[in-house]
Amino acid sequence: MIKRFNSFFILIIFYHGCSNPDNEEKFVQNRHDQVSSNVEITLTKKGNITAKIQSDILKKNNESLQLELYDNVYVDLYDESFMHKSLIKSQTAIVDEKDNRIKAFGNVSVQSNDGKKLLTDSLLWDNSSDKIFTEATLEFITSDTDTLYGKGFESNIDLTNWNILNPRGSINNE
Repeated sequence: MIKRFNSFFILIIFYHGCSNPDNEEKFVQNRHDQVSSNVEITLTKKGNITAKIQSDILKKNNESLQLELYDNVYVDLYDESFMHKSLIKSQTAIVDEKDNRIKAFGNVSVQSNDGKKLLTDSLLWDNSSDKIFTEATLEFITSDTDTLYGKGFESNIDLTNWNILNPRGSINNE
């Protein structure tokens, strides 16, 4: 009988030591209230459409003002006249509903209508300034024969007024 009691007591101590209420609380906090598939979102500024976003999966937690987008994220950017200017593609993105900003992650590319292409790992599009930013390393293709490399980039949405903050590479002067 005493042996059984000791075994039971040890089992209770072992079980209590293995449970972690902090992990349970984190799991509840990270749960999403809404999950949708094949979504399209429209962002506006002063009533004008500035971006149309498509994604395979959207996750939202009602306590947060962020939308999490996964798998095949496409963001079409428009100017104030609703003229299409560029397309952002990424694996994932976060839309800040308060500021209408988009953070894109994973194999990010920006393709302008005139053929310029930006390749990087992460990117921020700010709806209020209508600019694209990255602090990551990048490859910027401006034509069939001109490719630039660097770290840090800012530009308008059609990639016509751009700046590479830390360019690298070599120039052939022939």
